[in-house]
Amino acid sequence: MENLPDINIEPKNWFVKRIKNYQVITFTFGFLLIYHSATTIISYSADKESFIEKFGLNIWFWSTAIPTIYFLQWLFVTWLASKFDREKLRQKFLRHPIATIILFILYLTDLPYRLAEYSSGGIITIFETIVYYAFVSFLWWLLVCWISSIIFKKQRFQWLWYRKVIDVVFVVMPFAYKFILGLIVALILFFIIFLLITVLFKYSGQDLRILFS
Repeated sequence: MENLPDINIEPKNWFVKRIKNYQVITFTFGFLLIYHSATTIISYSADKESFIEKFGLNIWFWSTAIPTIYFLQWLFVTWLASKFDREKLRQKFLRHPIATIILFILYLTDLPYRLAEYSSGGIITIFETIVYYAFVSFLWWLLVCWISSIIFKKQRFQWLWYRKVIDVVFVVMPFAYKFILGLIVALILFFIIFLLITVLFKYSGQDLRILFS
């Protein structure tokens, strides 16, 4: 019997392929898109006049603007991720320890002020704020690293403790991010299911206390 050729089915569409290659990034943006679209529709349905007065434009503009903004952000983040695979990014962190330490400290010191400004929207807004400003800090870090690589042709600092920290971060961070994101999604789904049960089956507070007692 002749050996059959290996069949490697790859998506021909670049959009599908990018979704497949960057599933966590896609899931993050998709989740935030659904959340903000839903909250916008709910706010508009609850009080149209107040919504238009607050945001200045009707629901038709936002129903187009929100998906467009998240789609463009997704395109940019996935494009940037395609330029830096795991090992290349790790080596870049190892080559620029001073820039990494300084910008990480600046991120930690600035984050509480950002959270105080944007945390009124709940746990999802807090999560989005942390991720957003981490990404902005990452862009600044890339710029600093690029300037540093022009000025300093060779790596001047090699700290063993720093290398160990980077290795641990690259192992732990992906799992930690997936766990936190999954936990947030699970909490939101639980809240939605709980809300649907209370609305559809007309449960009151007393009924729920009896149900869970």
